Amino acid sequence: MKLKSYIFRWVTLVTLLPATALGLFATYYVQNLYYQDATDDIQHSLENISAEISRSLQADQNLILKLPESQAMQQFLPVLDEARLNEQHIDYDSKLYILSAFLRQYQSVVSLFDTFRILDIRGNTLLKIRNGRESLTRYEGFEPYAIMDKEIIQSEQLKVLSELPDQNVSFIELPQTRDEMGQENNIVIPDGVVPLNYNGQRVGYLAVAIQGANIDQVLELATRLYNGQLLIAEIDEENKVRNGQILYNDNTLLRFAALKSTVEKLQDFEQGVIWDAYQDNPFGSIKNISGNKHYYYIEYFPYPNSLTSWIVINEVQSTAFTAPFERIRTGIWMLASIAALGSLFLAHFASRAISTPIIRLAENLKIFADGEQSIAIKSSIDEIQQSSKSFNYMAKKLDEARQERIKAENLMIQSAKLASLGQMAAGIGHEINNPLNNIRSLSRLIRRDLEKDSSETHNTLLDDIRSLDEEVLRASEIVQGVLSFSRQLPEKAFSPIHLTDLLKNLEGLVKQEAKRAQVNIVGIDAIVAQDSVMILGDQGKLQQALVNILLNAIQASSLTSNQTQENNINVSLSVIAKNKGQQSLLLSIRDYGSGIDATIKDKIFDPFFTTKEVGQGTGLGLSISLGIIQNHKGQLSIENAHGGGTIVNIILPIFNTQDEISNAQNNAQRADKTIL
Repeated sequence: MKLKSYIFRWVTLVTLLPATALGLFATYYVQNLYYQDATDDIQHSLENISAEISRSLQADQNLILKLPESQAMQQFLPVLDEARLNEQHIDYDSKLYILSAFLRQYQSVVSLFDTFRILDIRGNTLLKIRNGRESLTRYEGFEPYAIMDKEIIQSEQLKVLSELPDQNVSFIELPQTRDEMGQENNIVIPDGVVPLNYNGQRVGYLAVAIQGANIDQVLELATRLYNGQLLIAEIDEENKVRNGQILYNDNTLLRFAALKSTVEKLQDFEQGVIWDAYQDNPFGSIKNISGNKHYYYIEYFPYPNSLTSWIVINEVQSTAFTAPFERIRTGIWMLASIAALGSLFLAHFASRAISTPIIRLAENLKIFADGEQSIAIKSSIDEIQQSSKSFNYMAKKLDEARQERIKAENLMIQSAKLASLGQMAAGIGHEINNPLNNIRSLSRLIRRDLEKDSSETHNTLLDDIRSLDEEVLRASEIVQGVLSFSRQLPEKAFSPIHLTDLLKNLEGLVKQEAKRAQVNIVGIDAIVAQDSVMILGDQGKLQQALVNILLNAIQASSLTSNQTQENNINVSLSVIAKNKGQQSLLLSIRDYGSGIDATIKDKIFDPFFTTKEVGQGTGLGLSISLGIIQNHKGQLSIENAHGGGTIVNIILPIFNTQDEISNAQNNAQRADKTIL
C-alpha cells in the first residue's frame, strides 16, 4: 500500500465514514416515516373510491326502483296477473306495445342500462328491450302467450326469485342473461331484479342489466395517489367461477363494461400474494415477490343483502416512496466523494517527501514495461538498492528470451510459407487439367464439324471457338494466380461485377462434362433473366470457384441416378439481409447424389483430400474455392440436403449503389497497403 493511501485510509475512517453513515441513517429513518404516512393516505383514498362506487350503484338502484311506479308499468301489471293464472289478457298486445315503447324511450335517454326484461311469475321473459330495441325472437311454450327468451325452468332459480324482498333491488345472475351472453363471457355485474306486485300478489319481476360504464367513469376520475394503478376483484365463495375474478385493471385496460371471455383470477395475479394477504386480513398492504411494487387493498360490499364483496386494490411502484430519498442519498455520496478527494490531495503532499525513492522505482518498472531503456537507480537505502539490482538482472534475462522467441517465430513462418508454396505447386496440374481436357474435346468437335459443309455447322464452329477461348483465358488466369501467390504479390484490385454477366457463360463451361455424365443443370437461365445484382471481386477467380463446385456436383450426380429428379443439378439465387441492414446474395447449388459421408465431413476442405481414385483428382478444388470465396468477404458451406444429395451455399455481399462500391474498393486498397 502506498504511503499516501495509508494516510488517506485513516483520515477516511476517522472523519468521512461516520459523517456519511449518519447522513444515510437519517434518510432511511425519514423515508420510513414518509412510507407510513403514504400508506394511510392510500388507504383513505381506497375508502373514498369505494364510497364513490357505492353512490354510483345506489343511483342505479334508485332509477330501477322508479320504473315499477311508471304509468306504463302499472298498466301492464294486470297482464302479468292474468299470466300468473296461465291466461292471456284481452289487451295483452296493446299494453305490451305501450310498455315496450316506454322502455325503449327510457333506454335512449338513460344509457346506463343494457337490457330490460319483464318476467312472469315463472321466470319467463314476456318483454326484452336491449340497446333501445325490442327483441323480435319469439318462443312458444306452455303458456298462452309467446316468450322472448328460451324457456329456462330451474327450480333453484325460481326459489331465489320467490324469496326476493319487495321494494328492493336484488342482484342475481339470471339464466336468460347467461344464455344470451354465452358461456364464454363472464357477467361482471349481475342483473338488478325488482319484484312486481298487483293487488298484494306477486305477479312478476323487472330485471335490469347494468352496463357498468358509469362505474368505469367514476374510476377514471378517481384520484390515484403516487401514480398508482387500480385493480378490482370479486369475492364470492359460493361461486367458484366468479370467486377471485378480476373486474377492473388499469394495467391491462380491463373495464367493467367490457365483456370478459377469459377469466383472470386474483389467485393467479402476482403469484397470489394479494389473495394470500386477503385471507389473513380484509384490508392492508403487501409487496410483490420481487419487492418493486406495493399493493394496498380494502374489502368492499357493493350489493345490499349480499355476501358478495369486491377487493379494491391500488398498485404503487416502490420507487414512488424511495425516489426522493435516493436523490438525497446521491447528494450525500457526492459530498462524501468530494471530501474524499480533498483528503487524498492532502495525503499526497504529506507522503511526497518520504515516498520519492519508491515512486522512482515504480516509474522505472513502467518504463521497462513500455519497451524503453531502464534508468539506473541510486539510493542510500539498502533495500531499494537491492531491488534495483534485481530489476536490472530480470530485464536482461527477459530481453534475451524475447530475442530467442523472435528467431523461433521467423523460422516457423518461413516453414509455413514453403509448405504453402509446395501445396499450390502441386495443385497447378489439377487446375490446368480440366481446361486442357475441354480444349481437346472442343478441338475434336471442330474437326468433325469441318467435315460438314453447311451454314449451321459454321455457326456451331464459331460457338465452340468462343468457348475454347474462354477456357484458355481461365487456364491462364489460374496459372497467373498461382505465380502471384508464390512470389508473395497482392491480388489484383477487385472490380464491380454483375452477377448475370458471371453466370451467363457458366453453364457453357461445364456443359460438355454435364452432357457426358447425362446431368441437367437447371435454374441458371431463370437467374440470368432476373434483375442483376452487383458484387465486388475478381470475375475470373469467382468463375473458377463456381466451375469447381459445379464439376463436383456433376461427378456426384453421375454416380447416383435419382429418377424422381431426372439427374438434375438445381441452381437458385436469393437475397438475404445480414447484420446492420447489409444485403447479401445466397447462391445455392443442389445435386441429388449420394451425399457426404459423416466420417469425412470435417475433411472436405482440407488440401489434397479426395475420395476419387488415384489419378482422377488431387483434392484441391474445394480448398481453392473456399479460399476464393473467403477472399471476397463471403462464406462457403456444404451440407447434406433433405431427400438426398448435397447443397452448396455461397454467400457474397451485394453493393446496391456506386457509393457502396467505391467505399468497398477503398477499404480493400487500404487493407492491401496494410498487408504490404
